[in-house]
Amino acid sequence: MKKLLVCLLMLFTYAASICAQSLNDYKYVVIQHQEDSKKDIEQRMAKEFPLLGFVLLTEEEASQLDAQEKSLLLTAEYLCRQSGECLFKIKLKNSNGDIVYEDEQIAGAGFMSRKNDRQSAIKKIFKQLKKKIGSTQQKK
Repeated sequence: MKKLLVCLLMLFTYAASICAQSLNDYKYVVIQHQEDSKKDIEQRMAKEFPLLGFVLLTEEEASQLDAQEKSLLLTAEYLCRQSGECLFKIKLKNSNGDIVYEDEQIAGAGFMSRKNDRQSAIKKIFKQLKKKIGSTQQKK
């Protein structure tokens, strides 16, 4: 019984991964603004997403998209927490609220400033995201 359950679980996971949209299928990104975040975080993200081929939209512009275009929209949610180190976490969600991509990076070193820690963590996130997009392009 356990083997059957494991096999079904593996089959379901495989089927879900085949049916899932790849990041290359999306065209638009909205960065979800957070009131308490540092200004440089959203500026850096606004710079990086277009370099990956996404069109950056405001929340107002995204609300004006038709249903077909909304299916090509990702919402970028992020968390940046700093104590001794900088933890930066990003989630890309589709229009249904499903998480399409998620990554977490930690940066920090003794003599770096907090801003440099944030920028380093964001850079690592986008480097991984670029690899993910590149690997799905090669599969097509």
